[in-house]
Amino acid sequence: MIDIGDLSKRTGLAPSTLRYYEERGLISSVGRRGLRRTFEESTLAKLTLIELGGGAGFTLDQISTMLPVAGMSRIDRERLRTRGGNRTEDSPA
Repeated sequence: MIDIGDLSKRTGLAPSTLRYYEERGLISSVGRRGLRRTFEESTLAKLTLIELGGGAGFTLDQISTMLPVAGMSRIDRERLRTRGGNRTEDSPA
């Protein structure tokens, strides 16, 4: 288990951003340690996917439909290919 403060330090995301992601259903806390939310270590991987999706131009709503549920990915690979193919030289990689 990792608490919200440690998760914030490890990801560079503000605790308020982590709480917002939790409100949006992108990540889930599994309990509390005192007043601090706690998360599973796997939340780090989800946050990486959220960051990558955002960098690729996906909205949080789109990202939420692609995040793994119960260990199974729901990524629409065709949408990823299409999105990646629409990049221009001026687009960030």
